[in-house]
Amino acid sequence: MLNILSLGSVWDFIYRASVLHQSHDLSFSRMGYVDEGKARIVVRAPALHTNYVKISWAPSEGDGQSTNSQTIVIADSNDHTGTFLLDGLEPDTPYTYTTNASHAGSFRTAALSPKRWSLISTSCIKPFYPYNPLDHGLRIKGLEYLDRHVSANQPDMMLFLGDFIYIDLPVALGWTPEHYTTAYRQVYASPSWSPALQSVPWLHVYDDHEIINDWAANETGLYQSAMRPYWSYQGHANPPSQYGVGKTHYTFRRGDVSFFVLDTRRYRSAENMADGPEKTMLGAAQLADLREWLETEKSWKVVVSSVPFTRNWRGPDSADSWSGYLWERDMILEMMRQTDGVIILSGDRHEHATTIFPPTSDKGGKSVIEFSTSPLNQFYEPFDRFHRQIEDTDVSVYSHPWGNSKFGRVSFDTSEEGRWTVDYELIVDGRQVWNYTWEFTR
Repeated sequence: MLNILSLGSVWDFIYRASVLHQSHDLSFSRMGYVDEGKARIVVRAPALHTNYVKISWAPSEGDGQSTNSQTIVIADSNDHTGTFLLDGLEPDTPYTYTTNASHAGSFRTAALSPKRWSLISTSCIKPFYPYNPLDHGLRIKGLEYLDRHVSANQPDMMLFLGDFIYIDLPVALGWTPEHYTTAYRQVYASPSWSPALQSVPWLHVYDDHEIINDWAANETGLYQSAMRPYWSYQGHANPPSQYGVGKTHYTFRRGDVSFFVLDTRRYRSAENMADGPEKTMLGAAQLADLREWLETEKSWKVVVSSVPFTRNWRGPDSADSWSGYLWERDMILEMMRQTDGVIILSGDRHEHATTIFPPTSDKGGKSVIEFSTSPLNQFYEPFDRFHRQIEDTDVSVYSHPWGNSKFGRVSFDTSEEGRWTVDYELIVDGRQVWNYTWEFTR
């Protein structure tokens, strides 16, 4: 009997969503990138008798006379999704919107030059984990923790750093565009989403599990099947890339802080290639873009990477992170040290680690700090400890492996001229377990 129950539980965990929750009827809206004058809104509307969605929006506190509207075409080829770009908005203003597909929501535009603001950073979602046979097959408990946090103190944006879907775990059910599309649909169909979460501007990065584990085959094979639904559900709602149409690395700015969001999958060399000048994670063009940004951008800087910069995570998976690309990593860190100050935000490892990269004795410069945090909802390794500082190039400040849900709240303060203060709060399974303050001065 115990064996039968065990086998039944395994089948339930692996296949319940595939059998019972294809979610073809899912209809939703959520916020993408919002700045001082524009807002992006993703919608899915499969049940309409027409092939278009109309959105209407107006200031929340207005007289209702200044309503604007816009229409976009949706089709089965993009799984009935579309992304609106609302333009001509007023800074620091609350808005509400409705659609002819019964969507309704709200958002607030950014202030012109905010001096104090915050974001949430994390990655990695697997619905129906940890397994509980009484749960909904698409429950995401980490979203419920996030909802409680956001509802109490709403951040200005959410940076989700990859592995929004796990196409290959616990087992792969297929590799067609429809399989990838279904995985996105199932995450968005989770009952754990709330209006508060959907009103936060979400910015996305993709990582390996949006394609397949440890992806390093550039734009070949599965990449094309995987990226079509990524663009439909995530990519079009990100800030547009200044580096060209279809590029997946991009920059944006909020107040006195500028961000460079890396693509660490599309251009990387195979991880088993010997490390050296020829081995790359970013590719020549993206590396040149990053170098120019570091040298010319005058704001305080944040570099966003789906995989950790620190080499302190050891073990067999380390080669997939910047640990396997140390020649290029060290060159980039040296560029960062020669600026006014850089913070790195990363995810992927299902643990948290804060690491300082001090300046080298011969070249000087400023220390760089990394906050690496994940997962929002996935497993963690309860027994083996792979995080260990050996080299003095990577100084471990804090490590926290425990917990199925982790996210960081990063608060920026540039109110004092020439000083950048960053407060970091680590939230694990719904409660704050650690906080840290870091400062740069000019």
